Amino acid sequence: MERGTDAEVLAASVDDPARFGVLFDRHAATLHRYLLRRIGPLDVDAAVGDLFRIAFERRATFDPARADARPWLYGIATNLVARHRRAAARRAAALARLDATAVGEAPFDDAVVARLDAAAEFAAAVRRIAGLPAGERDALLLHAWEGLPYEQVAEALGVPVGTVRSRLNRARRRLRELPPRPGEQPVHPDVLRKDKEDLMAAITGTTPEPFVHRSRMYPRLAYRDERAALDYLTRVFGFVERREARLGGETPDDSMLAWLEFGAGLVMISRTNTDVHLIRSPLDLGGTTTMILVEVDDVDAHYAGVVAAGADVTMTLHDAPYGARVYEATDPEGHRWHFQEMLDHVRQRGGTVADAVTPC
Repeated sequence: MERGTDAEVLAASVDDPARFGVLFDRHAATLHRYLLRRIGPLDVDAAVGDLFRIAFERRATFDPARADARPWLYGIATNLVARHRRAAARRAAALARLDATAVGEAPFDDAVVARLDAAAEFAAAVRRIAGLPAGERDALLLHAWEGLPYEQVAEALGVPVGTVRSRLNRARRRLRELPPRPGEQPVHPDVLRKDKEDLMAAITGTTPEPFVHRSRMYPRLAYRDERAALDYLTRVFGFVERREARLGGETPDDSMLAWLEFGAGLVMISRTNTDVHLIRSPLDLGGTTTMILVEVDDVDAHYAGVVAAGADVTMTLHDAPYGARVYEATDPEGHRWHFQEMLDHVRQRGGTVADAVTPC
């Protein structure tokens, strides 16, 4: 992961525009989630693109005294939400002039806000939030759902901290009870990869490659310590994190979702979860419940690197009777990984294949 504060990345991107991609990697998933809640799935991809395009155009104006760019990005996003609402209201008014029944009984703005969360348990809260004045609604969502402290809400909305406090107090009086902040809402990394490729193509003046969604099925693995797992899987096994899709993990107590790829394969890792998905680490179960098979280009080299890193090799490298050279290793929490290369490929790259293979 590239180091340096957001302010340092933005300052460097003034002379080296490609550095701006680091900011996208760090914050795209979080801002995508925020915009999805505010304007719904139909327009969110375009809004994310607009958000980072505007941020890129304004990067030279970012206050270098502020290390974290999230409040600044939230401010741009909130302005885009307001613009979206105005456009939606104009469209609704035009439809209403053509057909008085087109909009229905509820105001169009309420219908837009109702897409914040379709789950039944949030329906009542969404209706109440929809009735708040815009300033109170923005402050409430940034603070209660996005977890921004008062100072960062103030920075995002461009108002004093005292105004934020007043708006939140008024909003709380209007709402008898605010349901807890929704849980994880991961974005598939292919979505963010396309957004990033389009953004970087616009920045560099190149034409993006045709995009193809690759992974349509992938495992999700649970760990007690997902940060340590991320470090191990990338450092020892050579996986590559799709950093732009990481969600959470801002503080040690904040659980993290991360996506790792190996060629065209994807795996998602997270903290153990006992209230929603009910997935656990092998450390909790006394043994793994699955084994993940990974195809590598040079299993001999991969094996040598894993052994040199001190990994727990649970099956040594050998040629298996089904035509592959394989080995297995277990990560620190007990997930078992099966790495293999087909013997035809071993021969093509000049490797030696044993005359007799070892049963597995």
